[in-house]
Amino acid sequence: MRDIDALIDPANAAFSPRYSQALLDRMMFASDPLADRAVAALHERNYDRTADKLTAVRALAADGAPAARDFIDAVSAPPAWLDREAIATGQNVMLGFVSLQRLSLMHSLFAGGVFARATLVTRATGRLGANPGTRISETGAFIAAILQPGGLEPGALGYETTLRVRLLHSSIRMWLKRMPDFSRGYIGEPIDQTMLAMTLSLFSYLNLRSFARLGVRFSEGENEAMQHLWRYVGYLLGIEDALLARSLRQERELWSALVAHQAFADDWGRQLLDESVRTAASLMAQRGDMRPFFHSVFMHLSGPAWFGTQENVKLDARLQALRAANVAQSLRRRWLPGQSTRMAAAGLEAFDKSVKLARAHHFEVKIETPEDNERAEAALKALGASVRARFAGASAAAP
Repeated sequence: MRDIDALIDPANAAFSPRYSQALLDRMMFASDPLADRAVAALHERNYDRTADKLTAVRALAADGAPAARDFIDAVSAPPAWLDREAIATGQNVMLGFVSLQRLSLMHSLFAGGVFARATLVTRATGRLGANPGTRISETGAFIAAILQPGGLEPGALGYETTLRVRLLHSSIRMWLKRMPDFSRGYIGEPIDQTMLAMTLSLFSYLNLRSFARLGVRFSEGENEAMQHLWRYVGYLLGIEDALLARSLRQERELWSALVAHQAFADDWGRQLLDESVRTAASLMAQRGDMRPFFHSVFMHLSGPAWFGTQENVKLDARLQALRAANVAQSLRRRWLPGQSTRMAAAGLEAFDKSVKLARAHHFEVKIETPEDNERAEAALKALGASVRARFAGASAAAP
């Protein structure tokens, strides 16, 4: 896809016959019934929420509990379209650019804040607002697990971690629905199908777009292999087939529809940009003042319109140097014999710490109390009001 680096923002996003507004309206009210019923069955058994839910669901299934058995049976059956050779290719390509991937995915996590409904969920749980370092570390562990050679085989670390994240989503849904203040001000299901599809694209399409804009180009086959890898992850996470894109071009079509449906900056966008730059820079404070660099990164990778601003994009000198280095590294990878293998091996080694976290982490609900200031609280209330107004006519019923 030659135009993969083209920006999509609320000004040029559009629905399509495949991904219509009616479909996305309906999918806002669809959760993940298989996982939700399995988690509900655990709570009926007075399950300890701090324990490993996946192990507990398997034990419940072995005891014959229908909801748990249905979940385990469903995730144990690979889809007919699964291409394990493509999965291995995608893993190998992504492992070659671990450091750049960390920057790209940091951008994705923060830029995704323009999806207002998703922001209301993450802020309600405190996952990104109170302690962004925690969520970023957990995300790194999740990716490291997925990228291990054979990591998505049944029983392997990436496979197990993905299912734990899926059950985490169900736990968060259950918890948020018990919060009266959240339920009164929210439209649709928390972590619904549209939110799951949007989040998957942050790791897949948007990540690949960022790579291209940062000077890295992959072959068409490599791009599709990486998309296939994330498609399978999405399948394991419980995303319905209607929102599980079959190709990178189709995923971009879906992304465009999701942006048209739920991404709106309004007054929140400028604050999101400032907050994202400040937070990202604080995570790298030992390198001096990184705010100009991250401001340049967010502007270059998403564009001013994404955050509702009209400022001119000026590349920080450090970002210019990074892009030049990425171009050179891409050429070495393509033309030097064995370079791709060496880069993947280095990536595996660099992920060692994250892999250890993935092995020790149960990916359970850990609610962190955010110490937000009054300005942030007021902005979130205004954002919630905007969401309610935007989707006031949305319905869960099929058109």
